[in-house]
Amino acid sequence: MPSSLDIIRTYVEGQARLGYATFDPGPRPDDVLLATFPKSGSTWCSYLLHALRSGDDAFTDIKDEVIDITPGHWDPRENPFLVPQRFAPRTFKTHGSRERCPRGGRVIYIARDPRDGFLSLYHFIHDLFALPDLVPMDAFFRHYYVDRFGSGHDIGHVWDHLRGWHAHREEPDVLWLHYEDLLEDLPACLRIMARFMGVPDDEARLEAVRRRASMDHMRTIAGRINPSPRNRTGRLTLAFGPGMERYASDMRFGKMRRGVRGDGRRELPPEILAALDEEWRRRIVPALGYPSYEALREACSPLRAAAAGDAA
Repeated sequence: MPSSLDIIRTYVEGQARLGYATFDPGPRPDDVLLATFPKSGSTWCSYLLHALRSGDDAFTDIKDEVIDITPGHWDPRENPFLVPQRFAPRTFKTHGSRERCPRGGRVIYIARDPRDGFLSLYHFIHDLFALPDLVPMDAFFRHYYVDRFGSGHDIGHVWDHLRGWHAHREEPDVLWLHYEDLLEDLPACLRIMARFMGVPDDEARLEAVRRRASMDHMRTIAGRINPSPRNRTGRLTLAFGPGMERYASDMRFGKMRRGVRGDGRRELPPEILAALDEEWRRRIVPALGYPSYEALREACSPLRAAAAGDAA
């Protein structure tokens, strides 16, 4: 039986072999692309986008509604932008870096504290493949989170991801939000997202979406949002190699573990926290100047900007 680390390596190398696609046609100007680094609220936000545009949550699989165009998640011989969608605007999701994101359309970018994102991803990958043993956290950090096993499957590690999208955050077709914004004031974020998408933002619709966005409700629809060997991504993944037959074989609520902030600082061992902080100092501070994730959010969050305006 392959080790847990070997199974993760097979997955990443399979994505790299699948390659990247330049879709033609690509996004339309009115399409909405949700861009996040993995475990930054993409599943929750996919659900929110679908609920905002549709007014309900009647669907079988969220990946059929908000189509995943992440590099390595879609067969490049196909084109996700030709797949019919039931509602407008058409919505897509990507974990791709800015460089890997198809040009065109409007983008909602969700940033998240890398400390919380790393912890969530560590648990998620173990759940995703029902891994037979626990990967040492330092090995997971080094080989998967930072290096991607040297596979060439580069969606951009989290620091490059933030840097790349940050350069475009003030463009009119980009909405920059933080996962923590959604936790802090979901009604305000829903209104901002609805207006950006061009869908109704009346109180009744926003309140209905807010109620259904609770963790308790999301647990009731876990079968419709969790990865599956039956959806497009799952069918591709099963062909990657040994260990992939475990893909989503025992997922109960793996896509949304807790949905809180601060777990990374509370639960990660000191050496991992130190490594994450060092990467931030090395990759973010010289390029963007923010000494911490908190400083980045303070400068970039639309909630913070609105609060500052009210105070003035």
